[in-house]
Amino acid sequence: MICFNLLADDFNDYLLALTIYNRFFHPLHEVPGPFMCAISWLPWYRYWFSGHMHLEVLKLHEKYGPVVRLGPSEVSFIDAAAWNNIYSLKRCRQIERCPKSFPALTPHGAKFDLLTYNPSDHARYRRILNPSFSEKAIREYEPAIHRNTDRMISRLFESVLDEGPNLNITRWLQWLTFDMVADVVWGEPFDCITEGHSHPCLALSMDLVSLSSFIVFVAWWIALKDFLIKLSGVERMFIEMVRSKCEANLNSESKKKGVFWNLAKSGGPLNINELDGNLSALVIAGSETTGFVCTSACFYLASHPASFRKVATEVRSAFSSEKEINDDRLKKLPYLRAVLEETLRMTPAEPNGLARRVVAEGIDIGGRYIPRGTAIYVSQFAANRSSTHFHLPQEFHPERWLNDPSFHNDKLEAVQPFIMGVNACIGRGLAWMEMRLIMAKMLWNFDWTIDSSEGKAFERAKAWHVWMKNPLQITLLSRHNLPDPIVDSTEECG
Repeated sequence: MICFNLLADDFNDYLLALTIYNRFFHPLHEVPGPFMCAISWLPWYRYWFSGHMHLEVLKLHEKYGPVVRLGPSEVSFIDAAAWNNIYSLKRCRQIERCPKSFPALTPHGAKFDLLTYNPSDHARYRRILNPSFSEKAIREYEPAIHRNTDRMISRLFESVLDEGPNLNITRWLQWLTFDMVADVVWGEPFDCITEGHSHPCLALSMDLVSLSSFIVFVAWWIALKDFLIKLSGVERMFIEMVRSKCEANLNSESKKKGVFWNLAKSGGPLNINELDGNLSALVIAGSETTGFVCTSACFYLASHPASFRKVATEVRSAFSSEKEINDDRLKKLPYLRAVLEETLRMTPAEPNGLARRVVAEGIDIGGRYIPRGTAIYVSQFAANRSSTHFHLPQEFHPERWLNDPSFHNDKLEAVQPFIMGVNACIGRGLAWMEMRLIMAKMLWNFDWTIDSSEGKAFERAKAWHVWMKNPLQITLLSRHNLPDPIVDSTEECG
């Protein structure tokens, strides 16, 4: 009993000493932030577990400024200069990817994809995959994007006729982008749209994202983390499905062109683990993000009829028939671009920031000394909605991207939805083409509205590494049977 009391006293003394050190003597002690965040990780875990960390971090930055200490060794930035200070090529030897944002879902923490922690492996993967995402390659993927989008439009018409105009657009766009990424990678879709239900691989990809979001709680306990990953079996099952698609492509008499075909043709520069890892990463990243951005665009346009009217008129007057729609011409439509830019500002694909860890002895970020071992990042949601960066930051205004004088002081450079530098999203060109074509064909064929209660639920969506895909019920009406356009530019909701 005496020994127990002595141990308890020693432990309490240790906690007190650690608290005093973290708050008053730690190299980060001068970084603004809540007292509890400086001395303990408990607030961080509470924010993260709630699914509303992006909202909490925004509140903290509004209170404390552009730099906030979120944990004893974690700092969030939102100023535009921080993008270059943290993610640029010149920093790649001083700062590495942090397992908190890129948890390994393989035993012993090994990673075999573009999210690897090893800079030399990352550079090699990008060098191998870059040809598959060049401007020339992306143009070759355009027929697949058209084909899958047209299939969805046709099925939406059928759904409206058979089941009525109210439908969950989140589900349809998720199916579409999942079919698209499979078509780009293997030359054939998963047939989610055709079959009208999710492919097992889609469910597994969502499980993988959820697993990676919550594995951060035990990332420090390697044995437990590996046990939970093995117990779930999600990563193994997803890899098996990816391999089955590769084998089917190789065994097909008519080899279907795509990313995998390009890699196979180049002589197999990736080993089996690297091929599994990179194709899995492409499938998950390529479907999760684009679908949600298009869902968000549908929401914001339905909530803002004046913006709907402008972009619908722009798209519908640019072509004499749907067959004329192509990406080269869509690139020239400024308001469509502005709608997508503003959607990416309001709901960035990765709202909580992609953490980096300082591996140098210490570096200077924006005039502040950041010691070795500190996790640092730009919190995208907080940066994009900061009142120091934007006029009316919580409101949807595509005009801010079109030199509107009302927004002349906006710091647009603070918005970097695809990150920047050596770690920029390899598929950003493809993502832009997909978003333009999906939204243009939706606007060509339909008008849509939402109930105000739907909007409130959508804006309170939870987010971890990516957003939770809450259902968005819209009322979809074929514009070909109605006056064009049906929305009243004098109305504005949300």
